Amino acid sequence: MLKKNNLKMRKFKLSDLDTVRDLIHKTIDINYLPFYNAEAIKYFKDYHNIKNILKAAKEGYTVVLEKGNRIIGTATLIDNYITRVFVNPKFQKQGFGKLLMQKLETKALVAGTRLVKLDSSLPAKKFYDSLGYKTIRKTFVKVENGKKLDYYKMKKLLRTQKNGAIQNRF
Repeated sequence: MLKKNNLKMRKFKLSDLDTVRDLIHKTIDINYLPFYNAEAIKYFKDYHNIKNILKAAKEGYTVVLEKGNRIIGTATLIDNYITRVFVNPKFQKQGFGKLLMQKLETKALVAGTRLVKLDSSLPAKKFYDSLGYKTIRKTFVKVENGKKLDYYKMKKLLRTQKNGAIQNRF
């Protein structure tokens, strides 16, 4: 568990469920509006429901990032797949997303995983590019009213240092 500068990263607890869902939905409402149609935004919010958040937390490793006693970010690793990385819009562009990603990448390396994958929304692509993720392809999902939701499939090869230490330390 990380604790510094009033920040705490810890494993997700069942009591976090509603707060995490609200954080995700708020972030979608604010960040996705310039990039996606209403049908795509509805799809995202339907996908990131209580049931799916809980299922992913049970199947994988979900963390939350707190500032003070307020959850400001969350991220999940399931096998070699990173998903549901969200930071409250008020706290974006301050390095918190990078901290979440470093934690999951380190967890993957410790588990022996060298290649991680993720699906990136349009607004998050620059963030993942900055962390060294490479685009595999641009794709889409059909949503209501004949519209589509575009996104990117991405991957990253995780590395250890020459001395065997994990490079992606948190």
